Amino acid sequence: MPGVFLLRGLVLLLLLLAFLDLRWPLPGRVVYLLDFSPSARESVFALAARLPPHAFYLAFAERAALLPGPTARRLDLGERTDLRAAFREAARLRPSRVVLVSDGLLEPVPPPFPLDALYVPPKPHVDLRLVPPPYPLFGETVGVGVVLEAPVPAEARLRVEGPGGILERSLRLSGRRAFPYTFPLTEEAEVRAVAEGPWGRSEARVRVAPADRAKAWVLGDPALARYLEAQGFQVEEGPLRFPLAADQVDLVAVGVGVPDLPEGAPEALRDFLRQGGGLLFTATPRGLFFGGWDRALPEELPLKPLGRKGAALVLVLDVSGSMAGEKLNMAVTGALELVRSAAPEDYLGVVLFGSGSRVLFPPRPMTAQGRKEAESLLLSVRAGGGTVLGQAFREALRLLQGVPVERKAVLVLTDGLISDPKEPILSLAAASGVEVSALALGPDADAPFLEELAQRSGGRFYRAAFPKDLPRLFLREGQKVFRGERLEGRFPVEAASHPLAQGFAFPPLAVLLPARAEPWAEVVLHSGGRAVLALGERGEGRVAALATDLSRSWQGWEGAAPFLGGLARYLAGSRQALALHAYPEGPGVRLVVLGRLEAPVARVGGREVPLVPTAFLRYEAFLEGEGVLLDGKRRIPLRLPLPGEWTPRDGEAVLRALSEGSGGRFLSLGDLPQAASAFLPLRPYLLGLALALFLLERLLEARSGRFPQVP
Repeated sequence: MPGVFLLRGLVLLLLLLAFLDLRWPLPGRVVYLLDFSPSARESVFALAARLPPHAFYLAFAERAALLPGPTARRLDLGERTDLRAAFREAARLRPSRVVLVSDGLLEPVPPPFPLDALYVPPKPHVDLRLVPPPYPLFGETVGVGVVLEAPVPAEARLRVEGPGGILERSLRLSGRRAFPYTFPLTEEAEVRAVAEGPWGRSEARVRVAPADRAKAWVLGDPALARYLEAQGFQVEEGPLRFPLAADQVDLVAVGVGVPDLPEGAPEALRDFLRQGGGLLFTATPRGLFFGGWDRALPEELPLKPLGRKGAALVLVLDVSGSMAGEKLNMAVTGALELVRSAAPEDYLGVVLFGSGSRVLFPPRPMTAQGRKEAESLLLSVRAGGGTVLGQAFREALRLLQGVPVERKAVLVLTDGLISDPKEPILSLAAASGVEVSALALGPDADAPFLEELAQRSGGRFYRAAFPKDLPRLFLREGQKVFRGERLEGRFPVEAASHPLAQGFAFPPLAVLLPARAEPWAEVVLHSGGRAVLALGERGEGRVAALATDLSRSWQGWEGAAPFLGGLARYLAGSRQALALHAYPEGPGVRLVVLGRLEAPVARVGGREVPLVPTAFLRYEAFLEGEGVLLDGKRRIPLRLPLPGEWTPRDGEAVLRALSEGSGGRFLSLGDLPQAASAFLPLRPYLLGLALALFLLERLLEARSGRFPQVP
């Protein structure tokens, strides 16, 4: 059938044309993206009259909006540049061709279509921003970052006002400049800045409020507590609670002695220091050497007594049968505390009494070997017999006669009634010239006799209701006997070259404990050959010792509070301080955090960026937006010097890379397209028509009742 063969030929022809992918030319749609951000809008406005009228125009900055024509203006689209928003709106118009007109001061974003680009120069301008410190502490010197950006060379007169006074500069800018404006933060503060030049005027202001206050626990030094309160510290003066937790206190200032604190306090303070806490010892009448800290914490105290003459103490210890068990055990523990509290120039001896007397060991210097031998002998003591004191007391006085020190003392301990005559003992004590102290243990002790014994010789009387009280009372007596010397008068102070002492004129001291600094310590203040203030690091913490009584020295000196506040902040710094630094890097910043953190992350734009440890107490992350730093319960807002609208870039190179990378062209003004062509693909239509003709052919063959034979 001729008709069938004709249809078959047409089908083959249509399939051939579809294979060739023919396209039908149609009028195209040109979309112009006009950069209306502050840096580019003036150049784009000046160019608008030369743009072709028959096109679609989208203006964009932070947002995008369709314009009725190229000369229309919009100033309500924001102050930054978001190229993604512009690309999204352009894609909705189904363009045949897209042309970006911009200064290139934007974050490059790969376009979803071939993009042509036309470069316009940015407006001469100097952008001014103030970046507050991310984690300012009350009382510390903080810095507000003054950031100036000029995309093209420009001159500017800068004026910054705030708590740090007025700062004025004349600058020639080409690119980015940043410097700090510093001041001590003692209350919420405002910083204002203005930059002016032929290009116009830029203004900025920022408020800075303290993010936190350091916490100080002050023991036994009210004068220091008032100074620290004046410097913005949160000061606690109640009994110290153990164990010391990291979130409980940043600094412990100690103006009391070891016996004034609970058992285990020296060990707890040492652990607190080693784990990053701050310690400050002051020379109140019960502190520093008077409190026995040079013996209780010999490895942690930066000062040691200078020129001590030493003292001698003989312990007359009741070992009668009534002392057996816990009483004797705690008495021996107390004697061991005396051994440990004595310095090498001190002498210690022990005489035992029961039914008779026995010299356990005569007074000997408490050198390392002397301590070792004394501890071994004390651990061998056993109880038994009556309570005869006279012979043991006379023996103790005899032993002290040959000891080459000026200060000599006896400490008598008993839990019962003395069975031998008392008046001879009292008379001997009064005539001996030796300080005799007495300790009555329990309700059965001969307290009236012991109290009179102490009174006649100028010693001290103690009561111990329970055996567990003995070590504390033994140690208290040891501190009274083995005490340092205190000088009173007028002692000029000289400062070493140390940042803590710069800018201060120190008045003379009224009270001074002669002291020397340990080799590992740094002397900040000294008077003649004596150290006044020394500090150093032990473990991860910082410790200092001040060899004067603040209730008598530096009264009326206006610099006392600022100096002591700076010292306290330095000591607390290893635990409290958290330094944040941000370094511009490409489209974002490199954030560096210095401080004690657990598992820090930065939350930016709904996602978390972990901070990677790069060194001891140093963490880093790369951020492309502002957010918060999270670490445990701590939340620190991150306001960073991210690239701004006026951040200098090679805008022409940015646009060239965008256009050429997307398959478009980098245009000059004469290359702007007046119109665009669009092409309709014919393949779907040709294939559809071929299918229809094929079905028609099959229908005709079915009606004729015959099919063509296959040769």
